[in-house]
Amino acid sequence: MSASLLIGIDLGTSSLKTVVIDSDGRLLARAAHEYPIDSTRPGWAEQDPESWLAATVATIRQALDLSGIPAAHIAGIGLSGQMHGTVCLDESGQVLRPAIIWADQRSASQVQQVYDLLGSRRLGELTANPLDTGFMLASWLWLRENEPPVARATSHLLLPKDWLRFRLTGNLGTEPSDASSTLLFDTAARSWSSGLLEPLGIDGDILPPIHQSAQVAGGLTAELAMATGLRQGTPVVFGGSDQSCQALGNGVIEPGVISCTIGTGGQLFAPTRQPAYDSELRLHLFCHVLPEQWHQMAAILSAGLSLRWLRDNVLTEMSYTQMADQAATVPAGAQGLFFLPHLAGERTPYMDPSARASFIGLTLSHDRSHMTRAVMEGVVFALKQGLELMAELGVPVRQIVASGGAVRHPLWLQLQADIFDRPITQTKTIEAAAVGAALLAGIGTGVYADAHSAVEHTVRGGQQPVLPNPQRAARYAESYETYVRLFPALQETDVFG
Repeated sequence: MSASLLIGIDLGTSSLKTVVIDSDGRLLARAAHEYPIDSTRPGWAEQDPESWLAATVATIRQALDLSGIPAAHIAGIGLSGQMHGTVCLDESGQVLRPAIIWADQRSASQVQQVYDLLGSRRLGELTANPLDTGFMLASWLWLRENEPPVARATSHLLLPKDWLRFRLTGNLGTEPSDASSTLLFDTAARSWSSGLLEPLGIDGDILPPIHQSAQVAGGLTAELAMATGLRQGTPVVFGGSDQSCQALGNGVIEPGVISCTIGTGGQLFAPTRQPAYDSELRLHLFCHVLPEQWHQMAAILSAGLSLRWLRDNVLTEMSYTQMADQAATVPAGAQGLFFLPHLAGERTPYMDPSARASFIGLTLSHDRSHMTRAVMEGVVFALKQGLELMAELGVPVRQIVASGGAVRHPLWLQLQADIFDRPITQTKTIEAAAVGAALLAGIGTGVYADAHSAVEHTVRGGQQPVLPNPQRAARYAESYETYVRLFPALQETDVFG
């Protein structure tokens, strides 16, 4: 067996996944390790970076044991990571405080300060994106204002997967797909934005240098080689954002092919060859892991998280599969019950951290199965708002590829087909973000010539497309018209405070 096996690591919000694949994309082993989100105050969302490293060590060891592969056969390691988060390091590289992750809402006033200073038009010109709580820019401004000793001691700001790679190799750096999610980045130019840093008084020296996603960042250190069981010097590439990596792992690299991911959050990902952005800043424009390619993205914050909330707090004795099985017995539209999935504020299309979730239309005839179906329908309705925005902006939609944990239950797939009123396809890729990270490692180490070659060698179609049911699609078209009126109506009542 030649040294053409690859490791992909996906640093997610709730867990870290590690996969081992061969050069044909066959999954040889996978392992996962969960860790908590700490919320010591309402609206806060933090994680201990050391928990990411511990999960990395544990899952690499487990994956190697499961596969039975000698460490010498691993050609490279790639990383995928949750976007937007902030890790502060001092001059010696030590973590100064827990990482503030994307779900954090504490920085609403700092977001408003940026809009007051620059205006939305100028912010769009500089970054091609709206700013929201949990983004590195907003979190850093909050830290500078509320934790000045931490801010003064900070020599380096890193995204989550960039901190993990720093621990694996000892080398600082980032790459465009994740850096563009910080809102400190000129997305079109693929560089840090001096036009934004200067008026906000941010020293660009605290930001890491930019490299290509598939470029080798360095070799695995002796310390981490011993901890993981891998060989010292194993190449580690810079990697990419979780959304760009899952797109690569699913072969979503050409305009017209869109991925719909339902994980903790929900995202629609549409590749584009030009850095054209939504002038009203309802959508995101980030860099793809492919050089000189970008992607439009619609994002909702509480997709699978909404179902998790329902399970953890209401249907505590049920599994996700049991919940979805019951929901599948309920007619489309949940007999008039709606759910707005804004448990942690919302991004597309509202960009409103004060948004709150709601059940609307509850009656005595509704039970737990109706509530579950309403939650699942509400998540897909929210994603449809992003899909319609993309269509309004001329984004081509030839194919929708389903991704994320939601593909494990057929109801999630059928809801997407019926509510979007389009066929939903899948690939055979399992743990697409981790596999995409592994493919980047393959590109960087010469296993593949480029991303197109990697996809050609590894990505295979799944089952037959899930087709929309005409009757349900018509029913959902009516329900969707009601759904999109609910949040604005609630906003007018000041119910969100």
